[in-house]
Amino acid sequence: MWKQYQSDAAQSLLPIGAPYVDERLRGGIAQAGLHEFFGGAKADSHAAAAFALLLAWRLPESDAGIFWISGDKERQTSGRLYPYGLSAMGGDPARMLLVQTADLRDALRAAADAIRSKAASAVILETHGNARLVDLTSTRRLALAAAETGVLALLVRGDAVPMPSAARTRWRICSAPSAPLPGNAPGLPTFDISLLRHRGGTAPFAARVTWDHATRSFFDAPLSGGLSAIVTDTKTGPASRQRA
Repeated sequence: MWKQYQSDAAQSLLPIGAPYVDERLRGGIAQAGLHEFFGGAKADSHAAAAFALLLAWRLPESDAGIFWISGDKERQTSGRLYPYGLSAMGGDPARMLLVQTADLRDALRAAADAIRSKAASAVILETHGNARLVDLTSTRRLALAAAETGVLALLVRGDAVPMPSAARTRWRICSAPSAPLPGNAPGLPTFDISLLRHRGGTAPFAARVTWDHATRSFFDAPLSGGLSAIVTDTKTGPASRQRA
């Protein structure tokens, strides 16, 4: 068995912060592991990327940085991170290291190098579309590197459907309506999250969470009726239901 497939009890866990979600995850997600995030629809690619970044901000502050790695195609599709926006969300832009590569192949290499370096606490790799290079072999390299170094590795799959990978967890992320603040000001960032797959055996589930920039934590925002939902992965097509 690979090191990253130890039971969650034997690993350092990163809590989401939302009590219901952390209870379902039995404490959080494995910090030394690879996790992947898909948008529920093409328009949710940004929500998936934002959720992954906010998770990275949940890590304890240290001298190590958070690497955001993407190829040129991703830059053209998603644009660039905005420092003032990062600050408004509770993050520290000074901790971010942006790596722009010519293509996805170089981005995968850069992600593996960053995970194995001593400079990263988290590495976020942004990809776009059903890239054939992001396969079981390439994700296994990232997963093994994360397990060996203790780095949180987050794979954002914009406008893609799930395929076999070595990620420890797989999530579908959608933007969700938020409760307005006083004065009818825009509400806090809110997401509908669905755990599609967990190598530790946790059953799929869905929840709604809201990000609090002041505490850098998510909190539970109940779905309609105040109940969580059982996930059936029906939105992403037959390929997403392959056992990976």
